[in-house]
Amino acid sequence: MSIGKNIKKLRELHNLSQKELAEIAGVSDKAVSTWENELKEPRMGTIQKIADHFGILKSDIIEDQKVNRLNSNDTLNADSIPVPLLGSIAAGVPLEMIPVKEMVNVPREVAETYPEAFLVQVTGDSMNKIVPSGALALIDPTEEVKNGDIAAVTVNGYDATLKRFYKFQDGITLEPESYNPENSTQFYSSKEQEYNPIHIKGKLVWYMAPLNIKF
Repeated sequence: MSIGKNIKKLRELHNLSQKELAEIAGVSDKAVSTWENELKEPRMGTIQKIADHFGILKSDIIEDQKVNRLNSNDTLNADSIPVPLLGSIAAGVPLEMIPVKEMVNVPREVAETYPEAFLVQVTGDSMNKIVPSGALALIDPTEEVKNGDIAAVTVNGYDATLKRFYKFQDGITLEPESYNPENSTQFYSSKEQEYNPIHIKGKLVWYMAPLNIKF
């Protein structure tokens, strides 16, 4: 089976349109069409982007003998396991966390270490010393969050943010780790939390770098 047919099988397995796959690969939807119709082949760097997004090997897309892995509804690769991507999480000004019905493959070792964890996509730059904007952050709701840990928290029950967490006798501090000096520490006093409650959603345990990261 050709690279184009493998890409089409992968896209259909994840119920993606050509436009959605194009956004993942950083190309136009027309380019995806030319691949699937075997008019052109994607560049190796683009194939790597697609493979990284789905947690598979580049060879799973390129090599004919790997195509059977793409037929599984449970996993595309014996070395990866699908984990739910629940929504976006702000790493700046808190934004509403909106559930997204999507499964993203992560390394098997990571998924098995944190079986109850879920993924969220980071937006904003207030944690970019640790987690770059666009990254998929793995949050474990069963891990104990201690002072100094990076945690996903909800503010007022609806908004979600990723920050370094500190709990003191008189309140909670959410501290950024950013190269942008405009990001500042947020402090919520115990009294303020009576009408603006903060709830820990889980601890950051791992993240997957965004596809377009520059090294």
